[in-house]
Amino acid sequence: MANYLITNCGGGTVIVDSGESSLMIGGTYYLGFTGETSSGCYTINSETSDPADDTISTIVSRYDNCLECLQNNEFSFLASACTTESVILINPSQFTEWPIGNFYTICDDVECDCFEVYGFIEAITSSVYTISVPYSDCSCEIPPRSANTETFICVTDCEFTGSTAVSPPHPVWTDGYGTPVTQLNMVLIGSGNGLNG
Repeated sequence: MANYLITNCGGGTVIVDSGESSLMIGGTYYLGFTGETSSGCYTINSETSDPADDTISTIVSRYDNCLECLQNNEFSFLASACTTESVILINPSQFTEWPIGNFYTICDDVECDCFEVYGFIEAITSSVYTISVPYSDCSCEIPPRSANTETFICVTDCEFTGSTAVSPPHPVWTDGYGTPVTQLNMVLIGSGNGLNG
């Protein structure tokens, strides 16, 4: 019988008595309790000699991480639209990374909107969405990408009073994912519509 400090996948820690069970430090489990602690997915932080706040009654299974635990135990993520007050439930199997705190373009059969995933609940949803890669803010825009170290050109002024470093236009290519990438170590020759454009 050991006491463990555990963290709920949604945040918050509690000290629990494991009863007859032995838990792996760093493992994530779906746990049920005899007291007031809500059942759910928890990560085992450490063993402790501090008194327990609750006792584990059931251990469903051990998982590699919180996302895997939620995907296997009838949970849904909560997402709030950036431009409206819409809240949707998303099946956790639609994510390959921990989505809470990230922004996604989420599309249904009718429209697309930018959503922030902010939590999860124990509920099942069968809704299927088209979900983009995560973004850094509610604009859901891919930040510009560039490659290499920028090349500057030293331009002498007509008055011969000195020179100025200017950033010339750089060529842009599209990577394998359709994202424009600016080649900072190259100089664009012509107008950008080809050498003779």
